[in-house]
Amino acid sequence: MVILIAGSTGFVGGNVALKLKERDHKVLALARGGRRNPKAQRLLEAGVEVLDGDLTRSDSLFASCSGVEAVVTTATSMPSGPDDGLRRVDHEGTLGLIDAAARQGVRRFVYTSYSVNIQEECALTAAKRDCEARLLSGPMEAVILRPSYFMEAWLSPVLGFDPVGGTARICGSGEAKVSYISAFDVADFAVAATTKVYPQENVVLELGGPEPLSQLDAVFLFEQAFGQEIKVDHVPVEALRAQHQSSDPLQRTFAALMLGYANGDLVKDAASTAEAHGIRLGSVADYAAGFRARAATAGR
Repeated sequence: MVILIAGSTGFVGGNVALKLKERDHKVLALARGGRRNPKAQRLLEAGVEVLDGDLTRSDSLFASCSGVEAVVTTATSMPSGPDDGLRRVDHEGTLGLIDAAARQGVRRFVYTSYSVNIQEECALTAAKRDCEARLLSGPMEAVILRPSYFMEAWLSPVLGFDPVGGTARICGSGEAKVSYISAFDVADFAVAATTKVYPQENVVLELGGPEPLSQLDAVFLFEQAFGQEIKVDHVPVEALRAQHQSSDPLQRTFAALMLGYANGDLVKDAASTAEAHGIRLGSVADYAAGFRARAATAGR
């Protein structure tokens, strides 16, 4: 099968491209600058064909979809969202890719969205839901992936969760359950969804980890893994709601995601969905143990 990957220079998209190549598919990867993109090197070494294109250039999208049987996109401008990225990449750019794929006769389109439980208004949610609607009303087979919160992002120092430093920022009370999922598992779902035979043309998959945990549950697991107490700092929901009033689309989006996080994101039937796709879900406990091992190796 000939498969085009958008978002291939990111973590999830890159893993999707490499795993599909391992399965002997012809894999094409969109990358700004093509083969000259530094992040494309590992793809080239694996035999992936890297094309010069990106979601802000509609001409590159139509040309790149020529002869393609399936498109997988994990592309996003988050977390930095430069140059009005939420509009140009996540919204208009992805809609452009969907339209280009449909015009070129692509059979299946796998789109990485996010959990239906994230409902606070923001530019990213508007982009996700509009792209879903375009796919579900279009001519291609659509597989929409709706993962919950990535443990590698939301339980990391980048977002204030720093077990090495012994501190953790908690959104709200920290008591609501979240179906944390590993980015590795989302990549595996995208790979499986590209070729899996489904009983219907359009499929929406709500994705979560093996068990729902609260933010405070996650802190406890990291305390066990590190053998030390972690001091928590709660960000009140009122502060998040105030941030959500921002006129800046990126700040409003961050606030919406944090409000969704504070409210909880419980994904039903996550384990059975994973089993149906042959995926063993990684747990937060596994992630905490790996985090501790990497910290020990780094001498921290």
